Amino acid sequence: MIEQSMKKTKFQNNKEPNTYEKLALPFQRRLYRTALILTKSSNLAEMLVIETNNNARKLYHQHNSDKNSNIGVLLFQLLMKNFATD
Repeated sequence: MIEQSMKKTKFQNNKEPNTYEKLALPFQRRLYRTALILTKSSNLAEMLVIETNNNARKLYHQHNSDKNSNIGVLLFQLLMKNFATD
């Protein structure tokens, strides 16, 4: 599912290709469950989580964040923002 797609993702940033995945992977189940509660649809929840991960990945690589502990906060904030705008 979503966790598997994150493991297979390749990045253009060759410096630290798997940093985002290593940090974000532990949050994927909770992110999906939250999205499922919000959308009440497994398809919509999965799309919301994918969109959230894409946005978070871009932000993470743009800012080259060393604040690893804040990745969960970022993910859930983006999830709520994406849900509200869809």
